[in-house]
Amino acid sequence: MHLIIAEKNIAANRIAHIMSGKEKVSAKKEGGVNVYSFGDRTSIGLRGHVVEVDFVEGYTNWRSQERPPRSLIDAGTVKRPTEPAIVKLIQKIAKKANRVTIATDYDTEGELIGKEAYELVRAVNSKVPVDRARFSAITAEEITRAFSETAEIDFDLAAAGEARQVVDLIWGASLTRFISLAAKRGGVNILSVGRVQSPTLAMIVDREREIDSFIPEPYWEISLTTEKDGQQIVARHAEGRFTEKKAAEAAYKGTKEPLVITEVKEGKRADRAPTPFDTTQFIVAAARIGYSAANAMRVAEELYMNGFISYPRTDNTIYPPSLNLESILKTLEKTKFAPDVEWVRKNKRAKPTEGKKSSTDHPPIHPTGVATEAELGENWKLYELVVRRFLATLSPDAEWATMRIAMDATGQNYIATGSRLTTPGWRTVYPYSDAKDSILPVVKKGEKLKILDLNLEEKQTQPPPRYSQSKLIQVMEELGLGTKSTRHEVIQKLISRKYIEGNPLRPTLVGKAVTESLEAHASTITRPDMTQKLEQAMEAIKIRDKSRDGVIDDSRKMLHQVFDELEPNEAVIGQEIMDQTDEELTLGPCPVCGNDLRIRRKGGSQFIGCNGYPDCTFNISLPGTMWGSAVRTKNVCEIHKLFHVSLIAKGSRPWEMGCPLCQLIEQQKEHYAKMPSMTEQMQQTLLDCKIFSLYEVSRMEPEVFAKKTGINKKLADKLIQEANEVLNFIRKRSECKKFMKQYVPPKRGRSHTKVMNGFSDSGINFIEDVALASVDTLKKTGLSDEEAETLKTEAIALVAKNQLKDIGVSTVSLKRYQESGFLTPEDILLAHPAYLSLKAGISIDTVTKHVSLIAEALGRPEPEKISKKALEAGKNELTGLHGVGDTTLENLYKAGIYDKKTLAAADAAKAAMLSGLSKDHVKKLQAASGI
Repeated sequence: MHLIIAEKNIAANRIAHIMSGKEKVSAKKEGGVNVYSFGDRTSIGLRGHVVEVDFVEGYTNWRSQERPPRSLIDAGTVKRPTEPAIVKLIQKIAKKANRVTIATDYDTEGELIGKEAYELVRAVNSKVPVDRARFSAITAEEITRAFSETAEIDFDLAAAGEARQVVDLIWGASLTRFISLAAKRGGVNILSVGRVQSPTLAMIVDREREIDSFIPEPYWEISLTTEKDGQQIVARHAEGRFTEKKAAEAAYKGTKEPLVITEVKEGKRADRAPTPFDTTQFIVAAARIGYSAANAMRVAEELYMNGFISYPRTDNTIYPPSLNLESILKTLEKTKFAPDVEWVRKNKRAKPTEGKKSSTDHPPIHPTGVATEAELGENWKLYELVVRRFLATLSPDAEWATMRIAMDATGQNYIATGSRLTTPGWRTVYPYSDAKDSILPVVKKGEKLKILDLNLEEKQTQPPPRYSQSKLIQVMEELGLGTKSTRHEVIQKLISRKYIEGNPLRPTLVGKAVTESLEAHASTITRPDMTQKLEQAMEAIKIRDKSRDGVIDDSRKMLHQVFDELEPNEAVIGQEIMDQTDEELTLGPCPVCGNDLRIRRKGGSQFIGCNGYPDCTFNISLPGTMWGSAVRTKNVCEIHKLFHVSLIAKGSRPWEMGCPLCQLIEQQKEHYAKMPSMTEQMQQTLLDCKIFSLYEVSRMEPEVFAKKTGINKKLADKLIQEANEVLNFIRKRSECKKFMKQYVPPKRGRSHTKVMNGFSDSGINFIEDVALASVDTLKKTGLSDEEAETLKTEAIALVAKNQLKDIGVSTVSLKRYQESGFLTPEDILLAHPAYLSLKAGISIDTVTKHVSLIAEALGRPEPEKISKKALEAGKNELTGLHGVGDTTLENLYKAGIYDKKTLAAADAAKAAMLSGLSKDHVKKLQAASGI
């Protein structure tokens, strides 16, 4: 009996069906494990590693005095089953086998998994022949070839994998245990440290430091606008950036007509087709269409296992000669990409594009099977990406026509550049890269143009960007951190450990604290050098330049040196981490109950809350994290004994908020000023009673409020009512600002707050006010004609939408009405129900119901009701007349004509005006109606 062992169940299933040919595959379960049998062959799938490396007994107690974290470095290791049912079944079948073929993935990890299966087999059957099938895709062609050309297991490749397992175990376990115990963290709050994850985290922390310490430098840019034959030309000063304001202002003032063309240079630019996908470039491309690194690899693995793409873990960017490119094109002819394949055949480049990396284990990622969008669902997007990238590598380069126009404006030189895609080439089949034309008009040397507009803009230098997942993987590859198979997993581990967050990635307080402490006391852990050295050593195992045991021993020596630095500073390290992750968030005593106030975050919001919650609900809101992360500073408020707070935002100087309670009290004074019955004396009374905000006033019961402040109940009622009115005003004004921000981008000298203040000066505070305001009034706040028009139109639509919702029109119907141009209740009421039904695609019964509700709400007469049956009968009557098609029917509905009777009774002149049909046409239809 021939036993085939695959890496996963899905692979075992596919291999069985491919190799069985026309034989029937019998699928059954033994001990919960799927077994596929055909003829005298049996195929079983593992679940990746079914055994794991662990320490020998006696090392599970983290707080053991006899075996501290350092003892793990030299602890013995054993292999333990992680999937006992699979292990048991493999050994049961292996006893009867006369041949065993290992068919795991062909890379370091896959070879190690294969070796583990080999050892399970050998433990129960020492003489059975064991061979190895290697393939890059789970397709009929590849699997048939692999099983006809089996080889031996590559024990050196597997040894490299084993070395990595042991090295990662001893480094991760010993350091994680040491740091967690030092910082008094346990359970789910342990502080993970790893050979690859720690230098990767350090890169993210380093980048955050660069951003935090970055001080923007001002610079100035000058641009002018001119035109030729009605076509606009935007040119920039040849100096580029001015670092001195005086020089920029001098150039700005010196820019005067005539604007003379001094040079016109035309050229061509080749746009190289992209190279084949290796793992890293695949992850980068997947990120551009919305996939995280881990998700991209998860989907790629599924596509590979199902035979749709080749093995997705590869360093190769050059198609090997053995890869039949023509056969792949023939496969793709059976998919929706057939037209693209035809185009590629007609325009195929002489030789596929090539990257700089070549390896012999697997070819670049490419399509291997036929798939449909319906079959793959969401996974289709990545399948299509792989298909289109493959086609692009066989396609010709694109070409651009370029133009550069040099201009002189009284001694000041300006440059305008343009480009036009003349030959789309590979872009025809690969639409993931922008290709926007920037066309300049034809001009001649010596020609003079007018300066229509001249701009001097002050800008600031920007800090380096945070790492995206795909960019971080690229840098990890450059630095030799991790492997193509593990880099995305390292990032995911850092996220799950709450060391990093967001997209792009930023370190959390705990991630920063752990990194800074390690950098201070054992920087070897946070630098890539050590990991690079170990990775190179493990690569050397593959070619027998080093032994597995030798590399593991060397890594143990390195780790002992690290502990020589760590152990004397254990208490300091622990205190540093605890101080930064706890005390950094604590501001001081709550003014209500005396417990600690702490900075807290949830999603994009942050606030200061009391540790005495829920008994004490005192809190202070803070600006959202988009304005910067709130941090404690060294200054302390003399009045309230609270640490001051600062907001740290990317690319900006810190925003010093000062004492948060002082800020709250000052802010509330502005709100109290809007309350007619609120006096300064009353405000002081509220503070004396530890009532700090308008919100607290609004939530109090009149009797409790009166008793607490010593005022009468009548005044208490009045103050609570006024507080609610002011809060409602603030809420509606906040909604108006949020609405305005959607359509009015901030500009230098025109912030959203400045626009809102301008609105208030004109009596505009709510969205309803914007809808009623004139365009000229809106423009007074600094809005352009287009911005003012857009804002007013959108406000009218939103107010009407809310009004219609309140009346009882459902969200789905409301959307259809507005998409059909019926924005307001008035619009709907003025339109005839038959016309509304036709245009909005809503049944006449529903339209009639909505119109009745609107009429009632507006105090208008209820329009006539038309039944579905009557409307359908009328439609048949009208379309039965000569010359009445869909367009004419719509026009008649617009005039309130929905059957022969209403057609005959209509005033021809009025019907013509409402419908847009000619008066004669209406009369002809009336005559044809026969009524």
